[in-house]
Amino acid sequence: MATDDLLFVVLDGAGGCLVALDVPTLAGPVSRAGRGGVIHLVPSGRPVLRPDPPGNAGLRALTGAGTVAVAGATVALSALLTPFVGAPIGVAGLALCGAGYRSGRSALDRRWGDRHRILRRPAEVGVFAGAFSAAQTILMLWPRLRDLVQVSTPSRELAGSLWTLAGLLHDRADLQEQLAELSRAAARLPAGSRAAAPLRDELAQRQALLRASLTELAGAVDARVSALETLAGECVDLVRDERAVVAAVEAIRSADRSLGLVVPPVVTPPDETGELASQTRSIVAAYRELTGLTRR
Repeated sequence: MATDDLLFVVLDGAGGCLVALDVPTLAGPVSRAGRGGVIHLVPSGRPVLRPDPPGNAGLRALTGAGTVAVAGATVALSALLTPFVGAPIGVAGLALCGAGYRSGRSALDRRWGDRHRILRRPAEVGVFAGAFSAAQTILMLWPRLRDLVQVSTPSRELAGSLWTLAGLLHDRADLQEQLAELSRAAARLPAGSRAAAPLRDELAQRQALLRASLTELAGAVDARVSALETLAGECVDLVRDERAVVAAVEAIRSADRSLGLVVPPVVTPPDETGELASQTRSIVAAYRELTGLTRR
């Protein structure tokens, strides 16, 4: 993924997946979901990819009907100015417009072919869907990590990783199909035929090469998916732990607020009469001792 900041993902209800760097043309209303540079396109029904790559409609308006009208005007103007030369000029104009349209469409077709991947096998779609879910989790929770990691958004990195993963899965599906085709070709060879022996050896060599390539692809796919899932897990763990701490602090504060509403233990205020009585008894006792009125 070069300088693109957006990645568009369509998960087909029938088990397919489209991953593109340009907005794909889908039949019917489509809603957008997702964060950052990873956009999930959600069709209202089963998504149907139109045959035209993105941008062909605009090109058709520019080089199709629009240029035909211009060409028609050229024919009319040429006929007025030079009746005998006008027709060839007009035909040349139409031919040039048609060639321009075909050339523009061909360029768009090539660009679209290079900038989208379609996954059809359930195994590849399942792997990509899991990685896509991990990327969505990271983008959703990233605001809680932004200040800590000092990265405003990982959207570019996640979009690039998913795009590369889609390419790896697409290549893996192609290699697996080629391996199956070699196996079918080997099975059709006549058994025990000397003429078929060299072909059988060639097929076995190609199968070994394909298996080695598939092993390398499997490692690359696993590493990329593991990196996404690990990062998503770290985000989830951090946010969960932070929420647990916040919940504990709030529980303590709530308990403190409740304790503040409870009537505290009763503290008996000092009895002024009791103090006076005690003081009086002491004075009377001293007086009795002094005057001899002490009771025996």
